[in-house]
Amino acid sequence: MIPYKIVGTTNYRPYIAFFVTVVNVLAFVYIMTYAFLGGLALEEVYRNYALNICAVRTQPLAETLLDGARSIFLHMSFVHLTSNIIIFYVFGSRIEEHLGHLRFLAFYLIVGFGGHLGHLLLDGAQCQEALYMIGSSGAISGIIGAFLFLFPTARIKSKIIVLKVFGYDVNVPAWVYLVYWFFMQFFYQVGSVAPRINVHWGHVGGFITGLALIFLLSFFIAPPRIPRI
Repeated sequence: MIPYKIVGTTNYRPYIAFFVTVVNVLAFVYIMTYAFLGGLALEEVYRNYALNICAVRTQPLAETLLDGARSIFLHMSFVHLTSNIIIFYVFGSRIEEHLGHLRFLAFYLIVGFGGHLGHLLLDGAQCQEALYMIGSSGAISGIIGAFLFLFPTARIKSKIIVLKVFGYDVNVPAWVYLVYWFFMQFFYQVGSVAPRINVHWGHVGGFITGLALIFLLSFFIAPPRIPRI
């Protein structure tokens, strides 16, 4: 089930959502090129760029913040990248419209770090080897949490592909997509070939951070406008 549009249209231009999408793509191209030219495995490359949860307590704070910020823009595969940026752009555009450009960028980074913190608190005690945080899934989970808080009755236009040939368009409530999203994250985690990199606790941490943050912001920002149908 691939979401591609929120039912209801606006004229808002989500510049930050577009900018973040471009940065994610460029980061992936850079990492893949670096690994290919150097004859390195992706996991080896990520040791130099991604946040190692198990090293947080021993490394300088500045290094942790830099690694954490870079991790939000890194991805393990083309499928990982495309699935994340599609979901991010569909849901993030509406959140950006509500928060405004700069506040949305800050929100994206905060919920991304909320994902890191979630994994550190819920699984960091199990550190017996390096555990790298890769991907924007934590930040996207936070955006989904915010979307559900702001637009609980919204309907999501999605395409269901059957056998890679037949496509069906459906409109699903936002809460249904939430169940689907978390099921897919669990499925990817169980089937991951790199379990020490793909970590689902970060999704939980990002989602909770997004809900909490948008709840606090709702005291200072007017309710979202009802989009035109």
